[in-house]
Formats: sequence, structure tokens, C-alpha cells
Amino acid sequence: MLQRIGFSGLGILMAVLFWPAEALLHVFLFGDESFLDNLLSADPDEIWMRVLISAVLIGFGFFAQRGFVQEHRLREELQKKGERLQEIIDRSYDAYVSADANGTIIEWNRSAEILFGWPRHKVIGEPLDTIVPERLREDHHRGFQHYKATNIGPILYKPMRTMGLHRDGFEFAIEMVITPLNTEGALEFFAFIREQSD
Repeated sequence: MLQRIGFSGLGILMAVLFWPAEALLHVFLFGDESFLDNLLSADPDEIWMRVLISAVLIGFGFFAQRGFVQEHRLREELQKKGERLQEIIDRSYDAYVSADANGTIIEWNRSAEILFGWPRHKVIGEPLDTIVPERLREDHHRGFQHYKATNIGPILYKPMRTMGLHRDGFEFAIEMVITPLNTEGALEFFAFIREQSD
């Protein structure tokens, strides 16, 4: 119902219903007049009170509707910007890989699919070890835990060369930049990666 009439319509409806509701309440509290006499009362104080309260209800409804529309518009704009950013990442030449604080892959673009051979739906939720050669995993885990404990990472924010592991089992040289991101207490890491052809 609220979606159909909106807050402004709800305010008008409450303002209209307030008059008979107030007249009925007056009958129950005082019992000296009938409902119809109270509803059609010519008492200027009574009329002024009803008009004032009705105006407040209508004004509140329109104010709430305006705020709701603005919030809805902002939410749509944020969603469009998020979709645009996701599309930019998906179309990026570099592979984009993101992982949470546990080292679980949470984002993976099309270039990452091509570079590492894993389709997105199969690699999301898998550990980063999936693309790290076995001989480098211990160092990878040690560096990961060191940053989580100290917030210090000598290989962060700058290009570094290492080896990646393809789905088919072969290693290849890569260059990547790893950046940590702490959002509302949730630690994430994201990296842009490209193959080193030389």
C-alpha cells in the first residue's frame, strides 16, 4: 500500500481520517455529544486544532516523500557508478584479483580468466594458493600474516615480479601491484596483474 500511494498520499489519508477518529475519541472520552455532532462541530478551537494537526500530517507526508525520493535517486546513482566501475574493471587489460583477509578470492575479472585459465564462477571462494606456485606458497602465507599482524608490507603499493600458476599447472612470470584496503574494519587486498613476456 505504501509503495502505491507514497508517504505524501499516506499523510493526506491520515489527515482525512484524523477528523472522524478525533470525533469518535471525543465521544468515548466525554460522551456528551454524538459522533456526528462532534464530527460537524462548529467550535472554532476544535476546527483550528483539527486543521493544524491535519496540516502537520500532510506536511510530514510530503517531507518524508521528498526524502524517500532523494534517497532512492542517490541509491540508483551509486548502483550505476558501482556497475560502471565493475565494467571498467572487467574490461581492464590487466588481470584484477581481490582477496579477503583470509586469503579467499572474492573478485576476478575477464583478464584474470584469460591469464590464469580459471573462469570466475569456479575461482571465487577459492584460496589464493590456486594461482600461487606451490614452492612460493610458504613465503606468500608468511607475508600475508606479517601484514595482518603489523600493517607493514614491503611489497605493497609498488610493482613486483614473481611467478603465477596457470590452471593447466605451468608457471609463468607476472608483474603485479598489491594494495590493501580496509573498509569498515574489513581487510581486503586487490592486485592488478600482467604477464611478463620478457
